[in-house]
Amino acid sequence: MTEAADPSSAIASPSAGAPATAASAGLAPRRPGTRLEQAVRGAARSAIKRGEAIVQIRTTIKLGKARSAPKHSPIEHQPVLRLDPAQIVLSRWAPRQEQSFNNSEFLKLKESIRHDGENQIPILVRPLPSIASAAGLLHFELAYGHRRLRACRELELPVRAIVEELTEGRLVERMHAENRERAKLSAYEAGLFYKRLLEAKLYASQRKMAQALGIDQADATRKIWLASLPADFIQVFKSPLEISCDDIRRLQTAWRHDAAGLQAQALKVLDVEGPLPARQAVGRLLCGAGPPVGDGGSITSGFCPSPSLSVDSRAVVEIREAGPDGVTFRVNARFARTDLEDLMLQVEEFVQSMRCV
Repeated sequence: MTEAADPSSAIASPSAGAPATAASAGLAPRRPGTRLEQAVRGAARSAIKRGEAIVQIRTTIKLGKARSAPKHSPIEHQPVLRLDPAQIVLSRWAPRQEQSFNNSEFLKLKESIRHDGENQIPILVRPLPSIASAAGLLHFELAYGHRRLRACRELELPVRAIVEELTEGRLVERMHAENRERAKLSAYEAGLFYKRLLEAKLYASQRKMAQALGIDQADATRKIWLASLPADFIQVFKSPLEISCDDIRRLQTAWRHDAAGLQAQALKVLDVEGPLPARQAVGRLLCGAGPPVGDGGSITSGFCPSPSLSVDSRAVVEIREAGPDGVTFRVNARFARTDLEDLMLQVEEFVQSMRCV
């Protein structure tokens, strides 16, 4: 007998909701490595440890119902309209910052739409009956597809869109899900988005929000912290969209130790160098505020020399030891802390590309 495709159809006699044995469910023997066999082996090992000479094992599995279809219909089964971008207004929850439309990824998307003459993947909107143009045209609120809408607007093309009636909560959930599946929001954009939802009391608590959006609550907390930093502190970053989750952890550690010192260092960096790329800015900030902040690597000293590179007459790189378990080398140069971090990343990428780990 082959295993039934629909788990619910495999139930022979047990009552609904009760666990069914493999035999009663009419299932064929499972392949090695499945959860059923793992459970059997686990039970057998436990019995052997107890010293039982004869082992009789009764293993049950819970047969869940097949996953229900998504609450929204698949895009390919919904009618697609061609709308004038002027008919579409952005939602107050729109998460994209202006810098999201000034990078190479957006330019590639825009060129693709220009080449095809339209956006191949439709955007999602909901009707706004209360708003109509002088010509009597209906207006819509954008749920997702901010970059596609922006590209079509700049190219003066109609935008292909699907229209759905959505509650405020469903609009937010669909917007967030689409952003996770396609061009993900930066940590800073996500933090602003979550912060706005909580301030508007769309969700009763951060836990409720995390459950509704399917996100990790601790991760949301870090990103909200980033989005809540003073504006003059964020100015030290040329683009806050470049700030990574690792950067957030390191900044949080330093901020908890000496927030005033970190803010003073940010003003100093702005006065001397102006806004910097995120990795470089984090290095400068941690260099002058509080004790050295380790990042999980081997570089934990707190020195902050000149960022210039100085190489003496010796070989730039010397291999000190090499064996089956690893390689030790010396770099004969002076580095700023940020340069050292970049060096570590490059070495790690090289080792991984060689599949040595």
